[in-house]
Amino acid sequence: MKSAKYPNRREVLGGLGAMGVIGVSSSALATEAVDASTDSDITTKTDRLEYARLRDLDLDAPEVLARRQKMPTGKIGDITFGRLMSGSNLISMNMHARDLDYVSALAERYNTEERILMTLKLCEEYGVNGIVLKNHNFARFRLSRYWDEWGGNMKWLADVITTDINQYERLLEEHIELGASAAYLWGGAADVWCHQGNQKNIIKAYEIMRKHRVPVGICAHRLEPIRFCEKEGLKPDFYMKTLHHDRYWSAHPKENRRFIEMYEANSPNHAQYHDNMFCHDHEETVEFMQDVKVPWIAFKVLAAGAIPAQDGIAYAFESGADFICLGMFDWQVRQDVEIVVKAIEKSRNRKRPWMA
Repeated sequence: MKSAKYPNRREVLGGLGAMGVIGVSSSALATEAVDASTDSDITTKTDRLEYARLRDLDLDAPEVLARRQKMPTGKIGDITFGRLMSGSNLISMNMHARDLDYVSALAERYNTEERILMTLKLCEEYGVNGIVLKNHNFARFRLSRYWDEWGGNMKWLADVITTDINQYERLLEEHIELGASAAYLWGGAADVWCHQGNQKNIIKAYEIMRKHRVPVGICAHRLEPIRFCEKEGLKPDFYMKTLHHDRYWSAHPKENRRFIEMYEANSPNHAQYHDNMFCHDHEETVEFMQDVKVPWIAFKVLAAGAIPAQDGIAYAFESGADFICLGMFDWQVRQDVEIVVKAIEKSRNRKRPWMA
């Protein structure tokens, strides 16, 4: 796989592919560009026009820079990121669809390789310059095309998925060779190791990442791994911790929530876990993070689509998150950016200081 050049559901899907044409200066030129993109999986004329526009979009053009600069930014290590980052579950097709079995198949039909490249460029157009990726995303799709052919500058954070500490460094190096700008310990590993009493593996993974001289993070769905890192005096460049409230219909009762349920088979009982909750302890998380002096990327802020964007995004920033990571289809990018910009402005005087 050629390395990338850079160094290193919420809504009904009835509007798929309905994005308007923006900035096409000449219909004749646009049509010529569309006809040239014969390798594209795009099917409608509107989408073909948007495909051509995004493929050729100069991210440094003055009008594009003006759009990008509306996104508030912060630093993780020595890298400046927009405070909205893109998740990769919509690339991995890990949809957290609960009992809606058709959703994953629908997303897979929609998010083709070409659509993903369009989404990446659209993200950058609106100031979203960071995304979480895994090595298998590059294996499934030719994502390096984004940097090599589309002029992309997107920085990506390596999500190294394994619970085998003996495989960790090898897998991390695969991500670094693909062009990752930062790396973090997968939340599943941190959660499981804490549950098993193998917290020492968190320290080992941290030390392995530090050797590679990229910004290093610790991710978790449970608060215990973050507590452990703070107690042990680890100094990651960022934490990734789930954050969403539980005021939505599919949330199961607090008394039925168990630490490891996310890694067990889904229950058919509505009062038990069924791929429906990712932050069991939101109030405790918010309280604990008030005193943590490390940049915090909050993820699953919409509980995988169960919480409206305005609600979940506002809650995350008001509660202390410095960045949020949000899975987005192309038609959601612009609206999410607008919500983020407004939410940050309203959260300027929040209780937790901005750490990035």
